[in-house]
This record gives sequence, structure tokens and C-alpha cells, in this order.
Amino acid sequence: MNDNRQIYSKSLKKTLVKDHEDSVQRSLDSKPDAPDSLKKFLTDGHGESHIVLPFERPVYFSANFRSALSKDYLTVVDLFKDGVELHNKYLVGCRFPDDAVEWFNEPDICEFQSRLYKHFSRIGKALAYKKRRNSAYEAQLFLFKNVTSPLDDFTWKAGSRLNFLIEHSIDLLVQSYLSCFVSTAINAHSNAILSDETTIDFKSLCETPMEARFLDEQIRLYNLRDYVLLEEAVKEVSQGLRPNKTDPSMSNEDLLFDIYELIPLYINSWSPDKNKVLLNNQLAVYLMMDYGFPSFVIGSDDDNAINLATSTFRFSWTITNELRCAGKLDIAPSAINSLGGFILREFHDKLVTLFAIRKGKAKKDEPIECVYEYMYEVADFTTNYHQVLSKNEGIEVSNNSKEGSNNIPSMMMSSFFTFMQKEFNCNVDNGKGSEMKIWRSGSKIYTLGRHKQDQKIPSLLVKKILKRLGITAEEWLNSLKNS
Repeated sequence: MNDNRQIYSKSLKKTLVKDHEDSVQRSLDSKPDAPDSLKKFLTDGHGESHIVLPFERPVYFSANFRSALSKDYLTVVDLFKDGVELHNKYLVGCRFPDDAVEWFNEPDICEFQSRLYKHFSRIGKALAYKKRRNSAYEAQLFLFKNVTSPLDDFTWKAGSRLNFLIEHSIDLLVQSYLSCFVSTAINAHSNAILSDETTIDFKSLCETPMEARFLDEQIRLYNLRDYVLLEEAVKEVSQGLRPNKTDPSMSNEDLLFDIYELIPLYINSWSPDKNKVLLNNQLAVYLMMDYGFPSFVIGSDDDNAINLATSTFRFSWTITNELRCAGKLDIAPSAINSLGGFILREFHDKLVTLFAIRKGKAKKDEPIECVYEYMYEVADFTTNYHQVLSKNEGIEVSNNSKEGSNNIPSMMMSSFFTFMQKEFNCNVDNGKGSEMKIWRSGSKIYTLGRHKQDQKIPSLLVKKILKRLGITAEEWLNSLKNS
């Protein structure tokens, strides 16, 4: 059971879920041509909640599934075993959907999903190659019967939420597979972001009207149109980007660090319609804070942001600083890095400016560099700054006058490791690749990424590490003050 300290208050999480469900419903209402099966999938369970139960079924699939996947079968089994372990570790005992915001904040879950997307995209393409001599209709029937149905049957279990971890990877498998058969038949009449007008040459794909109806339903259900057209559309948008005002020497990691620290101040009142970035005379990017994470969606300049809730031209950063695209989870990083870097700096500029206004010390005629200097002066993750976060978003604060506040400051990684080794007899060692491991006698190992020689560890991540090591906030803060 996940016993990590919660990041957001219960009331805020309920508000986030309710707002998300309302925006999804309004977005679907604005799209009368969306398949009923897709509408049902996206709204299933709205207004309901439950405590997540353990997933206790052993990982096992039918003979036809094993035969279809061949050498990739054991890879999928191992991934599902990892998924079940993470489900029972982090999700069990929590309330769905309210606590989903906490699950997105687990690096273990984000890294697991990245592995899923990588393998399932590859497996989809490998299966398509095996069935390359079949028609699109025959190939999709094969996939449904032998692969996706067994995966769905295993994943969906009443009371548990393994599907929360797995379902998008199954969709990606279908997309990477079916796109190999239908991509040449899909043609956009105009900009794929601005218009849904698309021609699909079913005559080149199908032999009967029944086959055409089946494939049309599958293409719309799995958003194959956007999956096929999205990458080129994003590249086209990226070519016309203007220079940012933000200091170009700031890395994306540093920008995200600031953004994650500032989002709790504004998540309750944030309006994407009031915080959009014009790309040209037609397109705009709407900046969002989905479940506390920086995200954005590309749409028309005159769109209403709430109608874009189900858009697949939606991008978000994970807690592990990975940029993902909703419509194409296996999109090449090179296709979105330019756009992502541009938007990240725009997002950072807006939040830093808002923070300076909030404090009432920045003058309107000050250059943005002065705002940054001020932000770093007063918001360098001190106790006072974290008290602001706590008061706004329900992070727990101790009322013990002797101990003071439970607000944990951020620290540089090298300083944090040295302090933990000296004060708490912790062990620190290298993990796989750029990972670092920290643990102490009797505790579980906590693994975190190290993407440069020395980097800041956010306060929220420090709290998670302390929880894993069995160290209370009071104990840690006392040692910090006395060191």
C-alpha cells in the first residue's frame, strides 16, 4: 500500500478530478462525430470513486496470445509483472480517481510507462511486419482476437486499477500496428491541427463496404488519423517559432524545476484561455496544469480551451522530465524537442512574472532578467517559500511551536547525499546509467535520476526519499538545523 505523504489536499484533488471530467464531457459534446465507443471509454466511471483493491491474478495469457507474440511474449509477461508490482505498491488503498494526481508524481510509475511505450510500439510494428501480406481488415481482426482482447481481459479487473498503468500502451500497440496498413490511405486536406477534414481511401484498403465500416470505426476509435499526421504537423509548427526571452543558458531541467515549484500556487485559478501563446495568425498553444503537471495543447487561436480537453495534439511533461504527446506516445524526440523547449520557456516566463506580481516588488518596466533575479532571491526554496505553498494547497504543516514547520527545503544533490551519509548513516551508490541509489540499514532503496554532475532535488522528492528511508520530517529538519 502506498503510504507516501500526499502532495495535494483532498479538496483540491476532488476539484481537479471534477474539472477534468467536466472538460472531457464538454469537449466530447463539441465533437458529435466522435465514435460512441470512444465517448463511452472516455467518460466511463465519471462521478464515481472507489478504494483500489489489490491485483492478485497471476500473469498468464492464452496459447494464441503466446503464439502471436512469439519471442516477445516473455517481454510482455515481465512488463505486466512489473506493472502488477507497482499497482500493488502505489495504487492499492488509495481512492480512484482522486488520488491519481499522486500516482503521476511517482518516478517509478513514469519510468515504467516509458518502458511500456517503447516496447509496445516496437511490438506493434513487429506484428505488422509478420502480417504484411494480409489486408488491413484481416490484420486488424487478427490483432483483436489474438492480442488486444487477451490484454484487455487480463488488465481490466473490478476494483483494481492496473488499467491505469497499462491501457495507453495497449492503444499505442494498436496504433503502431494498424498505421503500417492504413497510413498511405490517410490524407489531410489542410493543416491537421486546424481541421478534421481528412480523406481515407477505403477502396485501396477494403474489398467490401462491411470491411470499410469496420476499419473506419477502428481508425476513429484509436485516433489513427492524428497518429499518422501528428509528427509532420508538429515539425511544420516548429519551423516558424520565434526566439524566447528566457535566458538560453537555462536548461530544460532547471526550467521544469522552477515550474514544478510554482504550479501549486496557481493550479486552483489557472485559466488556459488567459494563458495561451500565439504561434502564428492561426495557431495558439494553451498552457495547462493537468493534475499539477505542465502541459499544453495546440489549437486554433479562437478555440475555447475546455473544448480541447480530448485533443490528441496535447503534450505534457512527466515528473521525470520527459515530454510526451497524447496522440503519438512513440513520437520521435527530435520532432518535439524544439517545440517543447520553446513552450517550456514561455510557461516559465508566465509563472515567474506572476510570482513577481504576487510578491508586489517587481515593477512593470523591469526587464524579465530582473524578475528572474528577484524570483531566485525570494523563492530559492526557503522555509518561507514553502510555507506559501503549504497555505495555498494543503501540504501538511506542523503546528508544534518547538519543531516549527515541516516544510522541507530543496537541496543540491551532492549536499543532500553528503548530509544523509553523515547524519543518518545512509549508503549512496551508482545505479543503472545515470541513476543514483540511496538507502540505509533496514530500509528500501530509493532510486533517482542524475542528469548532470550536480542538480537540485525538489522538496517534494526529498520528502519521498525520507519516507522511503523511514525518516520523519521533524527528525530530518532538526538534524539539518544542528549540522
